[in-house]
Amino acid sequence: MLDAVRSLYELRDLESFPAHALSVLGKSIPCDCTGYNEINLRRRRYVGLTDPPEVLDFPDVDEIFRRHGEKHPLIAHYDRSGDGRALRISDFLSQPQFRSLALYNEFYRWAGIEHQMAATVNHPAKTITAFAFNRGRSDFSERERRLLDTLRPHLYQAYRNAETVTALQRTRTDDSDSGATTSAAISLDAGGRPVLIPERAATWLARYLPVSPRGRGLPEALTRWVRYEIAALDGTDPPPAARGPLVVERDGGQLVIRLVSANGRNMLLLEERSTRLAPESLRPLGLTPREAEVLTWVALGKTNIDIGVILGARPRTVAKHLERIFVKLGVETRTAAAAHAHAAATRRS
Repeated sequence: MLDAVRSLYELRDLESFPAHALSVLGKSIPCDCTGYNEINLRRRRYVGLTDPPEVLDFPDVDEIFRRHGEKHPLIAHYDRSGDGRALRISDFLSQPQFRSLALYNEFYRWAGIEHQMAATVNHPAKTITAFAFNRGRSDFSERERRLLDTLRPHLYQAYRNAETVTALQRTRTDDSDSGATTSAAISLDAGGRPVLIPERAATWLARYLPVSPRGRGLPEALTRWVRYEIAALDGTDPPPAARGPLVVERDGGQLVIRLVSANGRNMLLLEERSTRLAPESLRPLGLTPREAEVLTWVALGKTNIDIGVILGARPRTVAKHLERIFVKLGVETRTAAAAHAHAAATRRS
């Protein structure tokens, strides 16, 4: 499990993360195949990846799943409850009941799948992002369920890291002409010391964190955090805590620092965000006044329920606004949408 956790924190963007995560998970929980799925029942949109891919190599596989996917007991539960913990099909249906479904007879039977366990890592605007484990013979045990629940926080943070990398790549491309740079990276050596600190990163560190007494290297507080995070994954007593970002706020700004692994070394990804967001600053993104309000609160880390309370709207209405925001911004995640918001606020300031 420790090997799996370390591998999950390797530097990846959203395009390469699913295949990497599937290869890691397949070695952690024995199964015939693993699957990555992005499912939006409202739009009847299904995007999937399977390892090995030949398991789903039969005619009209995508159309069959699109036709019957909403009858899947796990998908229905995740969509209804938002509870993404590890669950098995057998938690909801007996084997005869499962085999009576058209979903089984037209899809899973052809794939040789009799048992499935899954967990989600994200649920923005009714898009369910889930990892699934499949077998043809024995069902998954309670021990394997606990293992997946233990890995799930790390999967979530690794997914958020990949979201951040992708959002930063897009933001850097969007802002290349304007000069509004909101991200930077610091490579670390084997001991966790910086190899080189770019000027932009040095400016942010001096602004948000106490300066090192030696006048060089990383600030002491950041050095201690890096050492703690590295040591947690180098330990021998599982399970380690999920590797979340370090967030520091100062004078209307927020510095988010993520520790990831790249080519056998560690790297710090730094992203500066404005906390002086206002709906007016987001109108140039082509949003309606209400959409600008919703995105403002999303960028400040509020959930759909929180936003509903603030704006006097139902969470489902907030989710609908968020879906339209995603379309207008050309993104699929809250993190990417928030990155656009912070970039817009930075340009305006």
